[in-house]
Amino acid sequence: MLGFVTRFDTVEFEKDLQGPCSFFSRRQPLLTACFGDWRPSVSDRSVDNQNTRALICRREIVSIGHIKMGTGMTDISPQKREHYTYCAICEQLCGLKVTTRGDAVLRIQPDKENPHNWADFCIKGATADEYRTHPARLRSPMKRVGDRYVAVSHEEAVDGIAGAFRKIIERDGPDAIGAYVGNPNAFNFANSIFHGAFMDALGSHNRYWVGSIDQNAYHYVGEQMYGSSYTTLIPDVDQCRYLLLIGSNPAVSAMGWVGSVPNGWKRVLAAVENGAKLVVVDPRRTETAKRATRHLAPLPESDWAFLLAVIHLILANGLENRAACDAASGFERVREIALAQNPASLARRCDIALSDIEQVAIGFATAESAACVARTGSAMGRNGVLAEWLSHILNLITGRTDTPGGRVLCDGVANFMKLGADVFAPARVPSRLRQWDPVAGAHALAELPDEILTPGRGQIRGLIINAGNPVISGPDGPRLDEALASLDCLVAVDLFQRESHRHAHWLIPGLHFLENEEIHVLYSSFHDVPFVQKARRTVPPPAGMRAEWEFYRDLSAALGLTLFQGLFPPEPSAVEDGLLAMGGRVDRATIEAHPHGLHLGPKTYGRLSENLQTHDRKIAAAPPALLSLLSERLLEPETPEADSRFPYQIISRRRLQTMNSWLTESSASRLREGVGSEIVINAGDAERDGLKEGDMVEVESLTAALDVRLKVSDSLRSGVAIMEYGWGSRTFDPQEGAIVGSKGINRNALVSGKDLDPLARVPRFNGTPVRIRRSAITGSA
Repeated sequence: MLGFVTRFDTVEFEKDLQGPCSFFSRRQPLLTACFGDWRPSVSDRSVDNQNTRALICRREIVSIGHIKMGTGMTDISPQKREHYTYCAICEQLCGLKVTTRGDAVLRIQPDKENPHNWADFCIKGATADEYRTHPARLRSPMKRVGDRYVAVSHEEAVDGIAGAFRKIIERDGPDAIGAYVGNPNAFNFANSIFHGAFMDALGSHNRYWVGSIDQNAYHYVGEQMYGSSYTTLIPDVDQCRYLLLIGSNPAVSAMGWVGSVPNGWKRVLAAVENGAKLVVVDPRRTETAKRATRHLAPLPESDWAFLLAVIHLILANGLENRAACDAASGFERVREIALAQNPASLARRCDIALSDIEQVAIGFATAESAACVARTGSAMGRNGVLAEWLSHILNLITGRTDTPGGRVLCDGVANFMKLGADVFAPARVPSRLRQWDPVAGAHALAELPDEILTPGRGQIRGLIINAGNPVISGPDGPRLDEALASLDCLVAVDLFQRESHRHAHWLIPGLHFLENEEIHVLYSSFHDVPFVQKARRTVPPPAGMRAEWEFYRDLSAALGLTLFQGLFPPEPSAVEDGLLAMGGRVDRATIEAHPHGLHLGPKTYGRLSENLQTHDRKIAAAPPALLSLLSERLLEPETPEADSRFPYQIISRRRLQTMNSWLTESSASRLREGVGSEIVINAGDAERDGLKEGDMVEVESLTAALDVRLKVSDSLRSGVAIMEYGWGSRTFDPQEGAIVGSKGINRNALVSGKDLDPLARVPRFNGTPVRIRRSAITGSA
């Protein structure tokens, strides 16, 4: 998954905390039960003789428990200790057994006593300690002085950043401070929640996030169809008899994306062994496709046409579930558009034989149970939002929504369909320049360079990059790099100084997940079966290091801001306890009593209808913006006139050792030389263009040109080229100014920040047209 953008409802709140306050005032008795008679008071006070401002909160507690964050299971004796926690690198959150001696990690293994998930344990978790102990890791705040950085105290960094931000805000207003959150932020609850609370208190609408790289389609469709961008419908793989995967490769990436199915790939294979059908739609014969019942290889960005053809054939043959269709609003408009299409024309658009599409339509509709799931392969292109929407429509019309074997609303420790609307209300303010509405509370990363470089009220002059590397992970990185260099104050919160941080004025260190302790209430609500586990601190952080949430707490105090509108004590455990109480399923004491994690009950079905957040409490099958975009695409030529300059479309792929643009300091460093610096094309295309394995080639788009090594393969269709994303970042030693790590090239430099999915605002990471020709630099290897 990508990262969460969290914000608390910023409605007017009376200073005495007695006035109406949206969600919180309506639930004041519950908050009182959770926190007692608590009221904040703010005072300026010197702390430990440091010239800094700290937020001092007076709490008069009537009844409150477990507010202080636990101390974990750290043992400073020379004896070995075993600790139980989970891996916070990807959404699978695999249970870990970590063996330590003092502050040294001796071994990381899967926790086979974890009742939920350890079977997805992989090299990322096994080598996680390597980036905790890496010599280039940031271990104290750093201030830029000339072209070098010097270590400073936490207090000096907070005061310096507060002073710079205060000047910017006084001159240009709060929107002149922006923020970008990256993927690792999603797996650190305290960091994500306090970052969001800081931006709320600041009053800035300039928030950008990693979701606009790969998952905005998911959130956009969730809000449009179900009323909540937090709608998490997880495939019920054990009971599914026909699984249709669009742009998904769980054999490598595991079965997780905005929700997780632990050990999901092996469970899918078990179902296939038992007679279930697995159909994979992907331009590449992926590791998953090799084990599938059927593999179909469409043109990139054409999955929507394939899905619309399947929908047409089901409706034309009367194979739909009428009750499910009638229960949704706007379905007749979808039926009208789908039946008006010629399936042969749609087949030509995606370049899949009509006979193959017919077999999928009949098989899906007549199976005992079925689920269609679209993932990042389709989401990261110009039509990702259409593919996501139509995958939901296919499930809807066949009665596969929230039913056994279909896609099921997850049931966790908290109900984020409802809490997402009340507590984490998404921002609605459009962007300054392009006037685009945010998706899931944040603007598109593609907008950020212009918002920094274009003068005017609200121009971003200060920026926080929280656990992200957007120069590498986003489109047209060189332009964003230029923009970052122009800022008055750039703050990077991370474990390392990476490519996107090279112009930073301040570097703030972050905790490694083995040093963190928390209950991640959000991710504990996105499993296929209700489950929760506390993350335990297995080793202490470097001496004197503060957690990221403490940085945001102290920066807020230095700016005179009150976090969470004063409704929560500014401690992660207080927020955790409040959300657990609102969920009403389990409390902290029970969670802490189960170090291997706790199942909260069996999977449930049929809960979606009672949780819909749409105005009429029905699934909205025909959101106007999606209908309009579909109509636009249908007016385009079936086979757009090819631009002979750019005959290929680039796509990406995943590797087990990597996680987007990070882990280059640990598991990703084990990949063979050349990975991340290559382009792979079809053997027939190579022969046609006079290219051969090992050639150095120039890959050129309308945005940039790169020189890479050529590989030839029979695993992908003609006209498609694979270039892996996430490579090309340098890791720096800030004190010495030296580059201590670099691997691969940044293929996203080829991707435009202007040519986007019109609704999800995602660039064409999978679909950008390119030309490939022998490089003028060298010939063959």
